[in-house]
Formats: sequence, C-alpha cells, structure tokens
Amino acid sequence: MRVIVGMATTNERRANAIKAMDSLAPYVDEIHLYNNDKESVDYTDNAKFFYIDRYKEPVYWISADDDIIYPEWFVDTCIDKIEQYNSIVTFHGRRLKGTNLNYYKEHYLYSLKNLIPRDVKIDVAGTGVSAWRTDHFNGSELYKANDKKMADLVLSIEAKKQGVDIMMIAHDKEDFIVQDIPKELTIFDEMKDKQERLIELANEIYETN
Repeated sequence: MRVIVGMATTNERRANAIKAMDSLAPYVDEIHLYNNDKESVDYTDNAKFFYIDRYKEPVYWISADDDIIYPEWFVDTCIDKIEQYNSIVTFHGRRLKGTNLNYYKEHYLYSLKNLIPRDVKIDVAGTGVSAWRTDHFNGSELYKANDKKMADLVLSIEAKKQGVDIMMIAHDKEDFIVQDIPKELTIFDEMKDKQERLIELANEIYETN
C-alpha cells in the first residue's frame, strides 16, 4: 500500500515546508504540498487534506505540518501502529476534560515536544503528526470544512462521527524538531484568544464520548 503525505503551507513558510518534506521524502511514495497563497482557494490548514480524494485505492495518509522535521522512524511507526490499533495515530493531541473549557489551556495536552511513555487513546489528534489508512477513515471531504485554522478539531469530529479511535503513540521529547516560525505566522498565536468556536467544537467531541 502506498504512503502519501499531505501538507499545507504559505509563501512565507515555503522554506520551512521544503525542510519538512525533505525529512519525509525518503520514506514515502508521494508528497502533496498545497500552497494557499498560490491556489485559487485558501483552505488554510485544512488544505493538508485536499488531495485525499484523488486516491480511489486505499493508501496510508500522512497528515504533516510544514514546520516539523520528522524522525527517520516516523513513517514506519505510523504504519505499524495503524495496523495494530486500526485507528488514526498521532504524536500530538489532547484528551478533553469537560465542556466549556479553554481549548488550549484547560484540556490535557500530549505534546510532540514531551516524553509520552506509552500509547493512549485521546480525543483530538494533532494533524501535523497524524496518519491513517484511507479505507479505515474517510477524510476526503475534510478540506471543505467551514471551520478554518482548526484542522485538529475538524479531523477529530469526523473521526467521532465515523467511530474511529485516535491513538497517541509513545515518543521521546526530542524525537521531533519544530522549526522556528515567527509568532505572527502561526495558527496557535492567531487563534489562542478566539476561543468561542474552538470551545464549541471541543464540546461536540466531548459530548459524544
């Protein structure tokens, strides 16, 4: 089964995207980079899902971010863990603690920057370090989502709807290298104070548990 990467970027982050793709290229069959500044539609971070519907046969889909340098074992581990759990797998995400909580501050964060000693089921996948089989989880419509710059929640709501688990995979705190990006170019710094819709989407996931 082929391994395909989807990644979104902008002109200002293109150099970072090249480094991210270089770290993945030896281990995958294809990489699709959607530059929101060059295409006719700006799908923001949902664009990392744009090319899924091109594949009618099952593939392993790697959902990647343009600011991460991936370890050599990343792709093989994703495939092994997908087959072990029959789920979406990720190396960053959140376990939701309740409703009407600050999305970034009040839920439990499993960070790609921290030691995660064992695999554990979570609620929200970090879509910069996630993977799945397209015959296990259908993400072909995700890029069309009305909610922008909230790809983690968009993906995770759809996973709940399809009854697909999300597994956080064990890793060390130094396994992934996050490139330095000016704060004004990051989704986190743009969205951290825009909580209303983030909370609504997190509530939707929590209430289906």
